[in-house]
Amino acid sequence: MIIILGIILVALSLGVDAFFLAISYGFFKIDFKKVIITSILVGLFHFFMPLLGNKFGNILFINALINPKYLMFVLFLSLSISMIISFFENKSELRKLDVIGMFIFALSVSLDSFFVGLGIDYIYNNILFCVFCFCIVSLIMTILGFVLGKYISKRTGKYSFLIGSLILFIYSVWVLTN
Repeated sequence: MIIILGIILVALSLGVDAFFLAISYGFFKIDFKKVIITSILVGLFHFFMPLLGNKFGNILFINALINPKYLMFVLFLSLSISMIISFFENKSELRKLDVIGMFIFALSVSLDSFFVGLGIDYIYNNILFCVFCFCIVSLIMTILGFVLGKYISKRTGKYSFLIGSLILFIYSVWVLTN
């Protein structure tokens, strides 16, 4: 039972970046169909990335020159700074959630699950159960992020974009320090 709770906590930590990025996107009027498709893609990436990490990651991890948390920090920091600049230039926009945008969204928030795949054998002996939990939790957290972003946007008006930018900035610093 404790192991399953641990798996769920790992899944939550993997889904938190999707949650925060989805909040930022939720500030815009995004079609519900795109929200669902993007969330499903995030879930699928959180299913397959740990499997890839498990199968091929050990070779890459040994030769890796960069820690994945630095990559995530740079990604979220640059996105948040770009959003803050856009807000003050009155061009508040994110990458559109077209087909390519949805894949970039899903891939960017799923990079950490690739690296979790390296040690997934040490979490639990049933890898498919672990990645299924990662998939479901990240899918749900992404949907919740979109919904929360939409709700906050209704309450805060034009400043919602700035709030989302600041949330991503704070999250990027948190990624770096943990």
